[in-house]
Amino acid sequence: MVSLTDFQRIGVGLVGFGLFFILFGMLLYFDSVLLAFGNILFLSGLVFIIGFRRTFTFFFQRPKLKGTSFFMGGVLIVLMRWPLLGMLLEAYGFITLFRSFPQHPAPRRDMGAPGWRAGPGQASCPAAPGRVPATPIPAKSWHGA
Repeated sequence: MVSLTDFQRIGVGLVGFGLFFILFGMLLYFDSVLLAFGNILFLSGLVFIIGFRRTFTFFFQRPKLKGTSFFMGGVLIVLMRWPLLGMLLEAYGFITLFRSFPQHPAPRRDMGAPGWRAGPGQASCPAAPGRVPATPIPAKSWHGA
């Protein structure tokens, strides 16, 4: 089990409340006050969890400046009460920021696809690289067969 300091526990709470307010603001047709409050809580929670210096170095690395500028620009636009445009910019910035995280191909290869059954030694997904497609499952009729 991971032990958290008191500041990290506060940060987890702030991030959780921030995500809640962002989701609630989106459910209420992009309410700008809730979205802005959620953004502030999320960013301050991130600072509490990993620290100010690591947060700053994460956001302001040279390869991530494009994503950071879109994300922070989206936060600023939400604070200026243009929530739809701001959330679109934030989403693009978030995707650009976290695009460089490593991805492991095994979960995609072993994931099942509708309509396919894996044979012995085959992956469940027919489009997995380097694998032979499995046989399709016959569809059952609606007439009781």
